[in-house]
Amino acid sequence: MSSQGSSARSQLIKVFLAILATAVVAYIIEVILSRFLPRDSVFIQEAVNAVLVGLVGFVIVRIILYVFRQTISPRLTKAASHVLELAMEVLLYTLLIMAVLSALGINLTGAAIGGAVVGIAVGLAAQTLLSNLLSGFLVSLSKTLSPEDPVIVQSWIWGPPVVGRVQKVGTLFTDVLTTTGNVVRLPNSAFLGNSTFTKLEGTNSLSYTYQLTIQADVSAEKVLERARAMLEDTLNSMKLTLPEIYFTTKSGAANVFTVVLHMDALEKLNSLLDIVNKAFDRAYWDIKSQPK
Repeated sequence: MSSQGSSARSQLIKVFLAILATAVVAYIIEVILSRFLPRDSVFIQEAVNAVLVGLVGFVIVRIILYVFRQTISPRLTKAASHVLELAMEVLLYTLLIMAVLSALGINLTGAAIGGAVVGIAVGLAAQTLLSNLLSGFLVSLSKTLSPEDPVIVQSWIWGPPVVGRVQKVGTLFTDVLTTTGNVVRLPNSAFLGNSTFTKLEGTNSLSYTYQLTIQADVSAEKVLERARAMLEDTLNSMKLTLPEIYFTTKSGAANVFTVVLHMDALEKLNSLLDIVNKAFDRAYWDIKSQPK
């Protein structure tokens, strides 16, 4: 605690000395220029004031950003820190430009109206980019997704759900390593109200739930019993956890079963799905081929 306190005091002293040095330099420059420049030149005086305001303002902006990087940034995720720092830079440098324009005697009312028009045009053109930035910041800050999270990301935007492990939550995109070995880059803008996240973390293992459909021309109870027996034999020999299987519903000419798979590694998901699907397929044809 004492080392942290001394470090904080040291940073405050550095900030104070930097501001003081900047003020002294600005004062010296103003005194020197006032001796050599004509006093009746309003334009030159305003230009000198603008330069001094810009110099002092630039140093203050750099100091604020330095303090942010040293104190707040380490507590945030990389993506959230990057987005927040970018927003601070845009805001601070915008205020600095306005201060310089004011020092030059420019009417900021007209500049504000022009800036608003330009801002609207730029905002419309960069709508997707800004949406990605905001979404990446919110996802990182809320820790909805974090690197190494095993997840299912489902959205109407891209159709089939993306199942895999999060590699990186970036400023604009989130990288997910799928169970097939591909890296999918999902735009962060799709996360605000357009996607659902399902973390595959169970109590003591990873858990994946899915539904499979079997034609209803055979007994669902017999198919379930036969498939469960096959899975018991196969998975016990492989020393894998048996899935939970439920006869969920009867939908028209199909029986719907819900299977809850448990695994210690996401890489086993595809092989487990293969085993379960083959077991149900064999169970169905075994029951169907029995003489009535």
